[in-house]
Amino acid sequence: MLSSIRLRLFAAVLAVAFSSAAGLSWYFLNELESYGLDALERRLASEAMLLAAALGERGVGAPAGLQTVLAEADGRLPSRIRVLDGAGIAVADSAGVAGLGIDYSERSEVGEALAGRYGATTRTDEDERFVMYVAYPVRAEGQIIGAAYSSVPTVSVLTALQEYRLRLAWALGAFFVVTLVIAELLSRWLASPLRRLETSAAALAEGDLSIRVEPSGSRETRAVGEAFNTMADAVERVISELKNEEQRTSRFVSDVSHELRTPLTAIRGAAETLLDGEVDPEHEERFLATIVGESERLGRLATDLMALQRIEGATGELPLSRIDLGEVARRAIEVLGPLFEERGVHVEVTGEAPAVLGDRDRIQQVIANLVDNASRVSDPGTVVRIELAASEDGRTATLSVLDEGPGVSEEDLPRLFDRFYRTELSRDRASGGSGLGLAIVKAIVTAHAGDISATNRPEGGARFTITLPALPE
Repeated sequence: MLSSIRLRLFAAVLAVAFSSAAGLSWYFLNELESYGLDALERRLASEAMLLAAALGERGVGAPAGLQTVLAEADGRLPSRIRVLDGAGIAVADSAGVAGLGIDYSERSEVGEALAGRYGATTRTDEDERFVMYVAYPVRAEGQIIGAAYSSVPTVSVLTALQEYRLRLAWALGAFFVVTLVIAELLSRWLASPLRRLETSAAALAEGDLSIRVEPSGSRETRAVGEAFNTMADAVERVISELKNEEQRTSRFVSDVSHELRTPLTAIRGAAETLLDGEVDPEHEERFLATIVGESERLGRLATDLMALQRIEGATGELPLSRIDLGEVARRAIEVLGPLFEERGVHVEVTGEAPAVLGDRDRIQQVIANLVDNASRVSDPGTVVRIELAASEDGRTATLSVLDEGPGVSEEDLPRLFDRFYRTELSRDRASGGSGLGLAIVKAIVTAHAGDISATNRPEGGARFTITLPALPE
């Protein structure tokens, strides 16, 4: 029923307020009653003690003057006063001669007084009224000769308490109204940050990833608000990454389908032509060569796709070691030496760079790919240069591959490292490229916490620059 936190706070405030008010009222009522009865008892005790002191000097006989004095004082005294002899028999009574001769010795308070002690009690009388009785011993020459006996109805105290209870009821009614208002305002104030959180959470669940809250209220509520904002940031980031990954996957599937269509079409066309049997024997070899060449292209494409998948899906299992970039660059040139001789291009390494941490084979693959591409677009007799350097603060190592070719068009530069993207100089798929070389290069560099970029040189040609974190000396 009390599912709302505002209603729970409201009920809690009311419960605390009323339980406190009821407890305090009960306590103070009991205290007031005790205080009133104690005060009444002290007054009666004082009367009895004064009368006992006076009687100790005169005795408790029943001279006519004593009864007369008590009878005359009855209208002016709020209490009833009796004088008892040593046997507990009334010898004087402020209520009149009708009370004389009554035996009070069976009463506990009178028995206490006749035994030499102070006695007091409260009981109901014949009119069903609560009456307080006090008895005090009368001593003469060290002997108990009687008792001073005083009594009074407690109606005055109870009447005062009854009036107080009535006033307290009115006060509690006013307190109830004020508490309702305060509890309502307090519950709304305390619950408002949580209600804003509830609204924001519902909006986030409905897809509004931009929703955030302003942390407010108590420390705990602010902490919840900050946690909500952190969660919303994380959700937005994850959703964004999922969308980007979905787009990349969709584009990748589309690109792969596009890349597979051409060789498959060529293979199918050549095979169908051969099956028709209308090909001259001298042309059969050309169609068979087409089938073999396109099949090899498909194999290279599959190999590159698997390599790219392994690199991008790596989770830290690369065999890392200390790498000298100059040594790895010279090794890559040595492996590709026959190809460079065939193309008539000279490759050289200049400068020095600090050591880096990485997979030696992968870094060599990056350098070989870049140098191979540079030599492919370079004219015979030109130079491809590998420049090694360190940043000014020594925290990064730089490897640049420079060629003297035609450079890269401005429209190609932003997409140069995309999968299956070819520049104008490499549009011909028959050249054997899969369009994944630079994408693999970027994936390897990224896996090594590095960066790669491409620019055109002012003097002509292109520059590909790799930046990797340097190892401390």
